[in-house]
Amino acid sequence: MPASDRPEPETAPAPPAAERRREGRPDPESELHSLAAAVERLLEAYGELRARAERAESTERSLADALEGADLEGMDAEEIALRLQEIADQNRSLRQVIEESRERAQRIRSRLILMEDEA
Repeated sequence: MPASDRPEPETAPAPPAAERRREGRPDPESELHSLAAAVERLLEAYGELRARAERAESTERSLADALEGADLEGMDAEEIALRLQEIADQNRSLRQVIEESRERAQRIRSRLILMEDEA
């Protein structure tokens, strides 16, 4: 029989979602929602990673600019780390001196105010 003379097979309408779930087939609508949620999570993660990368690149540029102005030529990483530790120790010491000076200045100010009040 030629193909044009064969009767078209009847296609059954798609079974309802509940029946598809019973048969183990996923519901297309719920699968679409799951896929959309997964894509949304991926886009959020991408945005976060992109922001982190931009911050890292900015930090790298700042550090590179700072190193250009520093006198670190010929120093290896260990020597640079030791120098940074020395500078950090000096900063702590200077902060302590500044704090002590601030306290002394406050005591002197208090004495001057007292002397003005007595005069």
